[in-house]
Amino acid sequence: MDTPAPLTAECALTDPAGGLAVVRRFARLTLTAWACDSVVDDALLLLTELATNALQHGAGRPVLRLSVGAGHVRIEVFDDDPAPPVRRSPGADGGWGLALVERLSLAWGTARHGLGKVVWCALSAPSAELAG
Repeated sequence: MDTPAPLTAECALTDPAGGLAVVRRFARLTLTAWACDSVVDDALLLLTELATNALQHGAGRPVLRLSVGAGHVRIEVFDDDPAPPVRRSPGADGGWGLALVERLSLAWGTARHGLGKVVWCALSAPSAELAG
């Protein structure tokens, strides 16, 4: 039996003001097309956190990649800064993002990629098995 390749889609992130709205719309449409409606809200929240971190603390032009397969959705944000994300103590001035990513996702992590890094997380999406 052949195992289908995961579906993937990418979107470049632009400025924080209008760019986050564009990337959220892209993700909503993509996940809905992949029959992953059940994770759209959590995915939008998580990708917003990862994208905001990349825009505020990363370098270069960040890119969002979504992939689906084997019962999960994977959210990846690439940027050109090799420094891994740093968890801050949550407070009035922020620091909630990575704690939220950790809490809502099955798993998350970071890895070197090219000159920079990728920060990723995965969500359970049973309907994702039907998308491939």
